[in-house]
Amino acid sequence: MSNETNETTEVEMESTMETEATKTPELDLSSPEAKKLMESMVAEQLAQMKDNMNKMSKQRDEAMRKAVELEESAKAAKLEKLEAEGKTSEALQMKLDEALARVDALTSVNTSLTRDHQVDKLLSEQQFRNATAREMAKAQIVGELKQDAEGGWVHATGAPLGEFVQAFAKDEENAFLFKPKQSTGAAAMQAVNSEGGAMPKSDKPIGEMSFEDFLKADQGNNQQDFGF
Repeated sequence: MSNETNETTEVEMESTMETEATKTPELDLSSPEAKKLMESMVAEQLAQMKDNMNKMSKQRDEAMRKAVELEESAKAAKLEKLEAEGKTSEALQMKLDEALARVDALTSVNTSLTRDHQVDKLLSEQQFRNATAREMAKAQIVGELKQDAEGGWVHATGAPLGEFVQAFAKDEENAFLFKPKQSTGAAAMQAVNSEGGAMPKSDKPIGEMSFEDFLKADQGNNQQDFGF
């Protein structure tokens, strides 16, 4: 193939690519369609993560169940052997150790329930996208907690639990877990003013208004009535 043919082919390819690029419209990320698409993508990702978490939980529970069964069988066989050999004191000590281990396990469960209750109470104040997002947040928060000298639950750094949950909710990396916040109050008033809308009518007598308040009201609505 000649150089001229190669150059012609390259020119045609570049022309085709430019045409395709021209045909592809740019997506306006601020449009309702784009926001809806992003919400759908986030929901799909959360659903997939929930499925993975459920599968991992089932596998973990099954592995733990089998391990407990093997351990119980081994203990029963050892205890039976000690009693058959007439080693009564050793058999009694083994039963005592097992009873103490059960007490420790029950204490651990009770401690975990107390921790989960405190975390659930704090998370109830937040607006999550769905139950899956809430479960993910809880799992991450619980994984970073420890007990202080008095038995209370705090962050690994020593920060109070409430402060840690608030910081977690404000972290931009965790924003996908929460519902988008609506602009209200002063922010909404500022947005209306920036779009050319009139500021709300003031019920405050003009004699009680500061000069700055008077200028803001006058700029927002030149025909505004003031009470005297």
